Amino acid sequence: MTGGIDIKELRVGGGREATSGKAALVHFRAFLNRGEECMNTYADGVPCRIALGRRDHIAGLVKGIEGMREGGKRELTVSPHLAYGAKGAGKVPPNAVLRFEVELLEVLDPGTATSHLYPPGKQLVIFRPGEAARNLPQIQFGVWDDGRTGGSISHPVPGGTWRHARPKTFEFPVSTSEARQLIESALSLPKEFPKDVLEHDDLWADASEKANSITRNRRTNELCVTITVYERGQSLCYYALPETSPALLKSLFYSVLMAKLKAQLQPA
Repeated sequence: MTGGIDIKELRVGGGREATSGKAALVHFRAFLNRGEECMNTYADGVPCRIALGRRDHIAGLVKGIEGMREGGKRELTVSPHLAYGAKGAGKVPPNAVLRFEVELLEVLDPGTATSHLYPPGKQLVIFRPGEAARNLPQIQFGVWDDGRTGGSISHPVPGGTWRHARPKTFEFPVSTSEARQLIESALSLPKEFPKDVLEHDDLWADASEKANSITRNRRTNELCVTITVYERGQSLCYYALPETSPALLKSLFYSVLMAKLKAQLQPA
């Protein structure tokens, strides 16, 4: 695998070429090395917009799309360091090799709007890193404003590394009104507690635990929880809070999440 990515042409397209500086509108399916499907944009019929030459998606996907032409299809095999690395994400475990089947639908000029392709509504995504030294599980969770929820918990494995941890998926029902309250709670927190929130430059990634990456406050070294709200594929806000921050612990979205997950947080 040269440079961490292997590219196989499945169908050569005949339209515009995807080059750095453009945006690519794609459908893709992703599979773990052992065969399980872990991502599928076809499932909800909404293609993914990827800005080429930027770092808003995993590097292997961005690099693997460049050079394709509209209508083309490729198979990409991507090494962990160009995918989700030691942290993993959602159904992707740490240090996973991924295989993508990517179909290039359209090449877009910068600034071309595609929000009409996404269903209306907002999504809240919460990520709390795990820490084996404290037996702290990793949590990733999403709430959509139509009441859908879903997430995963990975518990550290005694005597092993995070590579051996297997995420356990879960969901719990919330009403549409409750979901919208949780999302609005996350959106309003930075305005209510501007001195508490941390942005990208305030954080660093601690990789001292093998096959794990812990987001920490650059000044205090405390583990941090990251919060992102999206609307129609675009990020409305991104920030982090230390795990012991009163602003985080008393927030509606986090206190509801932790209460719902109380039983799930106990090791199996």
